[in-house]
Amino acid sequence: MNVIKRLVSALIAGGIVFCVLYVGTQFESQWIVGILILVVAYPAAVEYLQLMRRLGVPLAAPEFLIWIPVLIFSYVVFDGRYGDVALLLAIAYQVLRYLGSMPHRTGFLQAVAGVFGLLYIPWLLRFFYLIYVSGVVDKPYMGAAHALVILLMVWGYDTGAYLAGSLLGKHHAFPSVSPKKTWEGIIGGFILTVGGAAVGATLSPVWRQFAFWKGFPHILVVSFLVGLAVQLGDIFESKLKRAAGVKDSGTFLPGHGGALDRIDGLLFALPVFFFYYSYVLFPRFM
Repeated sequence: MNVIKRLVSALIAGGIVFCVLYVGTQFESQWIVGILILVVAYPAAVEYLQLMRRLGVPLAAPEFLIWIPVLIFSYVVFDGRYGDVALLLAIAYQVLRYLGSMPHRTGFLQAVAGVFGLLYIPWLLRFFYLIYVSGVVDKPYMGAAHALVILLMVWGYDTGAYLAGSLLGKHHAFPSVSPKKTWEGIIGGFILTVGGAAVGATLSPVWRQFAFWKGFPHILVVSFLVGLAVQLGDIFESKLKRAAGVKDSGTFLPGHGGALDRIDGLLFALPVFFFYYSYVLFPRFM
């Protein structure tokens, strides 16, 4: 029953994401991708606040959450020229907000948690938008193709890890942090990451040259790096949940847990993918 819930939820969520990418590209409406990011980032931020509260580091919710849409749309509006300025203002506010908190240790931890939360969720998610708008000027659909490639890679890793771990998993990888993680699941995740990259590449006019033997080594390298980042993001969030004493961060998707559970690997994979294709692939092949 849980598998059916996971499958249905994943299909619906995936369909919505694909529709948003299509509409945003077809009608050159970049703001709709900003809304998609916000729909995921806001509940993830709420879950982060709840985890911090359970860890004994309560943050002022309204004063933290107001920065989530501000930061996301600062990268959407005006071509993102003021995004880093907004980020610096948000960081400065989080530090100043808890400057007078007593005792000093509590204030320090609150300031650190506030700053980290802004970097962890909206700032890392902003790489998805940068990937989406990275298309050539006269071919804006390319950016959507890039976004599709990274999503298929991350979803491929999650699917492969879940299936291989469920069916073949015997050797635990991180028993003290995530008891269900197995080396068989990790290997299955890497295999389907390569599959997701290859499928996504065939759909992209830019990545298609890497889908076959001439550029296939790049598929393998980027898949390894992205898979490693996904696993790292998943383990980090598992450590955070275990420290807070919870199994799931929330109930964002039936059978999948909270929003933070769904994007934990994606958060770490986005900058890895962005920098690989920006500084390794495109300078050489474009």
